Amino acid sequence: MRVKLGDISQLHFGLYAKPVDEGNAVYLQGKHFDKWGNRTEQIDTFIQIDQKNESHLLEEGDILLAGKGMRNFAWTYDKAFGPAIASSIFFVIKVDPSRVIPEYLTTLFNMSQTQTYFQILGTGSSIPSIRKSELEAFVVTLPSLELQQKAITVKELHYKEMELSRKIIFEKQQVYQAVIKNIINQKA
Repeated sequence: MRVKLGDISQLHFGLYAKPVDEGNAVYLQGKHFDKWGNRTEQIDTFIQIDQKNESHLLEEGDILLAGKGMRNFAWTYDKAFGPAIASSIFFVIKVDPSRVIPEYLTTLFNMSQTQTYFQILGTGSSIPSIRKSELEAFVVTLPSLELQQKAITVKELHYKEMELSRKIIFEKQQVYQAVIKNIINQKA
């Protein structure tokens, strides 16, 4: 089944705020993620929760989609991460859990063809930006919840395999360096 994103979710923008070095919630910015939506950097930006920004606290299953800039990655919030607020470069997408698994949409958003589509939407300005109305009109292929879960499982296995490959390459580099060092240090 194909549906518009706006028919299965609610979208709003993240909060524009000045981050602080210490606070009681993480203030998520684009620099904290790679282009596939994996957290990369140690979190170094925080925000102090008060009555004005409390409504912006992320909830389990909220999807962050970078709507501004050259990278339009997505990430699904898990409450185990701790209290967090998304910066204004993000759309915060709250899905209807009876129809879609949040991590399925994140997987779909991070696919190369979807990334290309988002980049086309954002063209025409010095800082590419996706309009909310365009994102709400984005058509999503929505299989059964069971098939959505299978897609998520395949993605998770792929990421584990990629991480193992990185570790193997690192270990091979270490062996290579040790062999070369040994050859250089041998007495002729």
